[in-house]
Amino acid sequence: MPAKTIAIIQPVYLPWLGYFEQIARTDRFVVYDDVQYTRQDWRNRNRIPGANGPIWLTVPVRRAPLGTPIREIEIDNRHRWVAKHLGSIEQTYRAAPHFEPCHGVLEDILRRGWTRLADLDLALIRALCAGFGIAPGVVLSSDIPSDPGFVGRFDRAAEDPAVARRNMRLVEICRQQGAGLFYVGARARDYIDTALFARFGIEVVFQDYRHPVYPQRRPGFQPHMAAIDLLMNTGPDARGILLSSPAPDFAIG
Repeated sequence: MPAKTIAIIQPVYLPWLGYFEQIARTDRFVVYDDVQYTRQDWRNRNRIPGANGPIWLTVPVRRAPLGTPIREIEIDNRHRWVAKHLGSIEQTYRAAPHFEPCHGVLEDILRRGWTRLADLDLALIRALCAGFGIAPGVVLSSDIPSDPGFVGRFDRAAEDPAVARRNMRLVEICRQQGAGLFYVGARARDYIDTALFARFGIEVVFQDYRHPVYPQRRPGFQPHMAAIDLLMNTGPDARGILLSSPAPDFAIG
């Protein structure tokens, strides 16, 4: 079925709240898994609040050549990262009111012996969507055929051919999914060519997410943590808090 609105987002390990707001506000969520993996980024790490500031949870990955797509990145399971992450999560949240159900789901997923990072990320994203009461239509960008001629169409005229190709691939995904509106993160303003999307009848709306303040286990609110922080602390109220930021005009969630 065509999607009226679409979000196209790279897979992230235990994403922050704004990630799920994008998914909740659109008809279809495209996991952008066939673009280049970037090191020191959010694909394999995120944060939970600690007594002395954020605690980083990082999934170790095997070295890969530059340009390797996210979907091919392998987890380095020689490290005991699963036990470390679960231990840090338990230490942080064991006194949280909704620790037991959330921790049980996380432990079940993390202990499955994943080999590819994107598969792990997507399993966690699906589980967190369920926790927030979000039921997105999910598509992998690697399953959406690409026409090199279409994607490279504006290379010669563009000041930055790589940016032009990136825009055209996003346009191509929107068109193939039947989407007329693309809801994209605020940082995408640095590279999204809205006029180009408009030429193909696609409206671009940039996210303006106002991070909510909610009860945490320690004084001094720490924003932009992994979304498990909200679920652990607020349970059934989490969806309403997640979506408390003013909704964009088109919003469906």
